[in-house]
Amino acid sequence: MRTILAALLASVAFSAHADFGAVHQVDLDTPGALARVQRDHPEHLRAITEILREAPHQRPQALSGWVRTAFDAKMASAMLIKTSYPPQARLEFVLDDTEYRALVTLRNVEPAVTPARQR
Repeated sequence: MRTILAALLASVAFSAHADFGAVHQVDLDTPGALARVQRDHPEHLRAITEILREAPHQRPQALSGWVRTAFDAKMASAMLIKTSYPPQARLEFVLDDTEYRALVTLRNVEPAVTPARQR
């Protein structure tokens, strides 16, 4: 069952990249990444800096939709939320033909208690 689930997740990840035509990938957490963006894609720099500045203040449920609509991103995802304190999310978005990734700290998170299921 785990093998099937892993294969399914891998195919979904692969199809996400194929569907949105991301030719290049940039990890914004690596040193010098923004300098390379400024050199290679200066038109993306304003959007990226605004996303990185404002993303922590967005609600996690609305983060990907906000990036798609406010910055005309082809794809945006913030599904992987780390259970750290404060919580962090892996934000991925596509501008033109480049996929950008960054780990953002979430500041607008409301904790919720979820009772365990009874059998």
